[in-house]
Amino acid sequence: MRRLLCILLIWFMTLAMGLGQVALKTNEQVEGYRAIPQERIFAHINSSLLLTGEYLYYKIYCLERESRSLSKLSKIAYVELVGPRGELILRHKIRLENGLGHGDFFIPTEVRSGVYKLLTYTHWMRNQDQADFYQGDITIINPYLANQGMLQKTTYLKPDSLGKPKKLDDKRVSTGIENFPKENRSIDLTINGKKFKKRAKVSLFFQNGDKNKTMEGDYSISVRKKNYMPAPTQAGMLDFFEKNYRSDVRPSTIIGDTIYLPELRGELFSGKVIALQGNRPVSDLKVALCIPGEDYFFEVVKTDELGNFNLNIDRYYSGDMAILQVLSTNPEGYRVKLREQKPLDYSKLHFKEIRIDSSMRKEILQRSVHNQIENSYFQFRPDSILSSPLKQFSDNKEKEVYLLDDYIRFKTLRETIIEIIKDVSYKRLDQDYNAIRIKGFDYTQVTDLPPLVLMDGCLIQDNNALLEFDARTIESITVLRHKLVFGPEVFQGAMVISTKTGDGYGQFQKNAVISAEEIFEPRPNKKYFVQQYDPINPADSKFRLPDDRLQLLWVPKFNLKDEQAQLEFFTSDVSGEFEIHLEGLTHENKPVSIRKSIYVD
Repeated sequence: MRRLLCILLIWFMTLAMGLGQVALKTNEQVEGYRAIPQERIFAHINSSLLLTGEYLYYKIYCLERESRSLSKLSKIAYVELVGPRGELILRHKIRLENGLGHGDFFIPTEVRSGVYKLLTYTHWMRNQDQADFYQGDITIINPYLANQGMLQKTTYLKPDSLGKPKKLDDKRVSTGIENFPKENRSIDLTINGKKFKKRAKVSLFFQNGDKNKTMEGDYSISVRKKNYMPAPTQAGMLDFFEKNYRSDVRPSTIIGDTIYLPELRGELFSGKVIALQGNRPVSDLKVALCIPGEDYFFEVVKTDELGNFNLNIDRYYSGDMAILQVLSTNPEGYRVKLREQKPLDYSKLHFKEIRIDSSMRKEILQRSVHNQIENSYFQFRPDSILSSPLKQFSDNKEKEVYLLDDYIRFKTLRETIIEIIKDVSYKRLDQDYNAIRIKGFDYTQVTDLPPLVLMDGCLIQDNNALLEFDARTIESITVLRHKLVFGPEVFQGAMVISTKTGDGYGQFQKNAVISAEEIFEPRPNKKYFVQQYDPINPADSKFRLPDDRLQLLWVPKFNLKDEQAQLEFFTSDVSGEFEIHLEGLTHENKPVSIRKSIYVD
């Protein structure tokens, strides 16, 4: 099945129009499209009510609709926070690994109070109705802005609705769906107590709830102070399965329809090349795309008969700027540009009602104080970025690295090549142009293939300007003598230049041949901070810091593999009821949703 999907998608890719879309031209193509599974997304969020200055944490589960298993189709998901006037507040691009991904939004202080929509979807899901996207209601309260002028119709919240919430039934495993018998639950969650002191250790124990089934799977868990203010209902995985798998209605598709391609091999970039003379598209033209940075990306693609090109990026990179160049003897005769993804239609979104009144004042004030204290000490509880360094084309090849501080410094790169860099030379092709060349391993073979020259990850084609570049700003030069193949282009060796500032290529961007565009890059993976206390050593500096955490724990990647597993966390200086919220999917594609409470005094 997987092989069939790959064949179908490669076939579609050959028909690509641009913007990651294809037009279906035959009945066979229509049937091929219908054979590819549809996707659905469930998002586990840490809270449906937030104050500005707090974090919205989310975990994405991308599933195949028919099989209910985690989707291996899309590698990218999109997460958007949309305001009540249809304005896009925040947007993320998330890498999916076996259908799973996670991230977080910091709610900025300029966001007005109201009910917002959290939308999550994949490129492939854009072929479906927008109503099929995950849509979660998020209430945001901004206690720092006056006269915010609520735009929505409002309802009043009665003061008695803010009373102490009812205790949760410890045996409940769903969030309101009773159609799933309790005997079908896969996990039993027990806690080492019900009430805890401040800064105390809490232990969670997970056991197999059904010996005939497995609890192994992929989960996310949140522990957060329970809202005493009314908040939108937060659906669980069981609710999601009940709502989204009652039927499998596919959108009607016929010959002539245009469909979005799935981002099967990573991020999908699309663009077009136009010849300035005659303003016409150009076919079979090579285009280089560079994303400069410490972990840079470089690739070459070719345009189709309409001048369109598509490029998949399946690797990590650290830059936020794409530089596009046409590989031609007269690159100044072309204009190349990336296409932006068509925005969603927010006009059909329905926003619920909200009213903030004086009965909420005490709760908002207290929560705002906790929030400000925590943000003041955020540097002592930082999250960690889990980067995946890009494997470069030069990693496993023989190379020569020149650290120029180890040599006598020369003013220009031309002089540096002559005096220091062996196996690299330049020759005059005519009175106005010099060409840099790199010797291959076979000295008897003469080739006019150009080398690949990168400066801080950006392709440099202007050899004349490069030779006059100030070599005193260069930190290192790496030389490779192998033949290198990037898509349709072959290079004889490479010279990779790293400058001290990391942006030496900037002076070459003044050339009209180079087109630079900001890109919407995927969010990096994080390992979220987990507070630890050592009761044996109360003099530890951690004990001297205030601890006003409302979010005691957020673990988006939580795997249960044994018959019994354990997870620990510590309470903070905040008292009240805290909710433990586990969501996930077993390896047998059984949904799991558990909510329990503990009390801190």
